Formats: sequence, C-alpha cells, structure tokens
Amino acid sequence: MSKLISGYWWAWRETEAGKKSMQTLRKFYPDSDLFINVDYEGDVEGYTKVGKELGATVTRNNFQLGYCGNFGDRNIGYEHWTKEKSKEWLRGIYEACKKTDSKYMMLFEEDDFVLKPISLLNEEFSMAIHPTAPSPTGRMRPNHIPGQYIDYAKSVGGDVERGIGYGGGGGTIFNRTHFIDSYERVLELYLKHYDEFCRISKIYGWQDFLFQYIMQLAGYKIIQNTKLCELWEVPNFEGFEILTGCKQPELVQL
Repeated sequence: MSKLISGYWWAWRETEAGKKSMQTLRKFYPDSDLFINVDYEGDVEGYTKVGKELGATVTRNNFQLGYCGNFGDRNIGYEHWTKEKSKEWLRGIYEACKKTDSKYMMLFEEDDFVLKPISLLNEEFSMAIHPTAPSPTGRMRPNHIPGQYIDYAKSVGGDVERGIGYGGGGGTIFNRTHFIDSYERVLELYLKHYDEFCRISKIYGWQDFLFQYIMQLAGYKIIQNTKLCELWEVPNFEGFEILTGCKQPELVQL
C-alpha cells in the first residue's frame, strides 16, 4: 500500500528548525518519506547529518536560488527569480515526487510544522494552498492573480478560478501524480511567456505563485486549506493543523 503523505523541504541553513519540522510530519505519519533539497549555498553538511538521522533523502540545487525577490524592507537586488531559477525550483520537487509512492506530498520550509493529523487528507484534491480569500482571521488578503494569467491558462486548457488568489508557500499539500503530470505537460507553457508575464507582475517569478500556477495550467483545481495558518496572523494557533512562518520552533511541541 502506498504512503498517504510525504514531505519535501526547500532547505537553507536552519538545520535544527528543519529537523523539528520533519519530526512533526513523522509524528503523525511515521511512514512518510522525507526529501531535503538544500539550496546550493545552504548547509549541505548539516542537512546530510539530519538526513542520516531521520532516514531522509538529501539533494542539492544545481545552483543558488536564494530568496525570490525584493519584499518589504528586504532588498535582494532583483524583483523575481529568473526563468532558470524557477525551472530549477520546480525540478527539485519533480525529482522528489518520482522517488516516492505517496498519494500526497507536502511542501515545507524550515519554519513550517504539522500540529495535528491533517483532516484534508480524508478528501480528494489536487492542491491545497494557504487560505487568503478569506484568511483565518476573515481578511481578504491582496493575493490576486492578474487577469492576463487567468486568460492565458484558459487559452491552453487550464483552470484558474477567479477570486481564490495565490498562496502556494510552505504548508501546501498536493497530489503527487497530478504534479508530475503538470510538470511534464505544461512546464514549457509556463516558461513560454516568462519575461513578458513577469513584467505584468513579479509574482510570476515567485515560488508561492508559480507552484500552484503550473497545476492550474494543467487544468487541476486549487482549494484552500482552512486548517493552515501563519504565525504572524494567528499568534494563538490553537485548533489549526499546520503552522507556517514560525521562526520560534520552541512553540511547537513534539
């Protein structure tokens, strides 16, 4: 019988937080496969040790991706990833998906944690993203998808629902075979107008948009996971199943 869920870590240098993140998934899903893909300049040595301890598969990006782009007071020096970086990021997930038989995969960053069994896994879905329309506090966050992207998806047989917005960051759960199919069928469609579409909005070259958009280009429906919250928005995360953006891993109990 195949596994229900496994995890993919987009890892950097916070190895202790990353390790605890992995342990929270294994706490509820002990047979899950763990895949750690470290950025090129990340702590490969540290994560190799974590991998040996937890029985995880450790890989490394072919080149440095870094943060997606300028955000708030964080000046990276560019607005979005290049086409090559976006393609490399997606490749890492695709390669991990081919190495497991799990029905679902969950994307993790080092500050994402599983708090409880994930109730959504009792349902059938293609991808479940962060809830932004509305968010857990009832706000309509400004994660709108430009109309040009929606129109393009429809023109190639895709499905982008107006109003749901984007939110495919750490904590996103997706059907493994649906993602493999999307990557193999529509990656080139995503890359075809890359520079032009990045001029419309920088989100086209940002991970939390492009991750879901490649699924939408392939015609898969995106849903929101209302049991997921971000710590900055919900400091008291009681009742939620997935906590993201938590830079204080000590708040999470194993």
